[in-house]
Amino acid sequence: MHKFIKQAKSLIGTRLKSQSAEHDHLILNEAVSFDKHVIFIAVPKTGTTTVRNQLRPKGKPLIPNPHLNIMQVRDTLYTYLLRSSLEQNTRYPTEDVATDAEVRARTQHLFDTFFKFSAVRNPWARAVSLFFRREGIQVKDSMSFETFCEHHLYASDTCKHPTLHKNQFDWMSDENGDFALDYVYKVEDFAKAIREIEERTEGRLKLQYKESNANPNSRSGSYRDLYSDRTRKLIADRFYKDIDFFKFTF
Repeated sequence: MHKFIKQAKSLIGTRLKSQSAEHDHLILNEAVSFDKHVIFIAVPKTGTTTVRNQLRPKGKPLIPNPHLNIMQVRDTLYTYLLRSSLEQNTRYPTEDVATDAEVRARTQHLFDTFFKFSAVRNPWARAVSLFFRREGIQVKDSMSFETFCEHHLYASDTCKHPTLHKNQFDWMSDENGDFALDYVYKVEDFAKAIREIEERTEGRLKLQYKESNANPNSRSGSYRDLYSDRTRKLIADRFYKDIDFFKFTF
C-alpha cells in the first residue's frame, strides 16, 4: 500500500481513537470509503440508496448530505484530513505532526488514486421519478406533470439539499467543466456495472443487486406514457448535456 495511504489511515485512526466514548467516529461522508479506496458521487434519484447502503462507513459524517458533487468531495477531503490531524501533538519538541503541505499532498494523492464512480438516469424517466418522489419536496398532489416539466430547471429540483446543478453531468465535472470520474453507469445497467466495478477496484468493492427506496407509486417505469410532444421537448432542451454526453434516447 502506498505510503501516503498508510500515513492518512494512521492519521485518521489516531484521531478516531482519541475521541471520547460518547461521540461517534467521524467519517467524511457516507459515500466515501477509505477502506475500499472509493468515492461514490450520489446523484439523487439514480438508485444511489442501493449503493450507499452497501458502501456507508460507520460513524458520524462531517458532511451529512450524501449528494455531494466531485469537487465538494475533493474539498471536504482536505477539511477532513486537516481536522483529523489536529490535536495530535503530545510531545515537546514537536515531532511527527503533519504540516499543511503534507495534508494537502495526502489529500491530492487520495483523491487521485481513489476509484471515483457514479450513476446516471435517463432524464425523461428521472423527471417522472422526481415528480412522484416520496421524500424531499413532493409536488404530484399540487400540480400537473406538465406544470412540473415547465418549472423543472435543475437536476436537483425537489431535492431536500438543492445544489442547483443543471444536469447530472454537473455532479461529475471539475472546475473546468471536464468529466472527472473514472466510471459511470446507467441505472438500468447496474447488474453489468457491478461486475465492472469489482474488476476496476481489484475486488475491493463487491456490490450486490439490492433494490432500495423503491417507490411503488412512481410511474418512471412507464415514463413515456406521461409525456406530450411539448413536455418531451421541454426535458430534451433543458437536459441536452446529459442526453448528449451519456447518449440517452426517449
